[in-house]
Amino acid sequence: MDKQSYARYLLQFMEEEMGSDESSIDEAQFYGYFQMYMPDGIGVEATFEPLEDGHAYLQRILQIYEMLKPEDFSGPAVPGYFTSKASNVPNEILIDYGRQFIQGLKDLILESSEKAVTIESADYLLGIEEIKILPPGSIDGIRQQYDPEIYETIFDIISEQKEYDEPIEVLDEAYYSIACDYWISYYLQWHRYRLNGDPFAAYFELYRRGYSAIFSENKLYIGS
Repeated sequence: MDKQSYARYLLQFMEEEMGSDESSIDEAQFYGYFQMYMPDGIGVEATFEPLEDGHAYLQRILQIYEMLKPEDFSGPAVPGYFTSKASNVPNEILIDYGRQFIQGLKDLILESSEKAVTIESADYLLGIEEIKILPPGSIDGIRQQYDPEIYETIFDIISEQKEYDEPIEVLDEAYYSIACDYWISYYLQWHRYRLNGDPFAAYFELYRRGYSAIFSENKLYIGS
């Protein structure tokens, strides 16, 4: 199945039809696609049935539905993104996830390339001074002060691994719209990139517990 055939296959689940004058379907049309299956994920398995490696994608995406609580979807207003309320996680466990995340990114960067910017990013991770746990509600104040180097390097590494003509690319915006977070998207599609390790696993463990992690000022900040 090619990319456009897969896109047409997916449109049937959205109860949308292609116009006769439309020659191609854009990834943007699938923004919010996975939200259709909230909160329990029932039916999402059909999304991946045409793909030879669909089982690998299905096993990852089911984890995002496990975060949700059905009672949050019983009222007139329901969540638009996949979020989880922060649980009471001891600081030492959060710090351990932070250390795993830093190590995973460092391994990914060192494996992927010897470009100068990549080496600099590995040096950046080696130079992280501390992992700092923030009080609840205060991490948003850090978001605009993030250190861009590491984010740009990871984006470049992932972009180099993508095959833009493969069917799963149609869902690229759908994956991003799960949390408006590229790193959650990378975790859920990790099978696609054919890279070693699982560097975003620790980041996902923080996320599903209601926490964010941001690199800023040579520190990794973790907060809810």
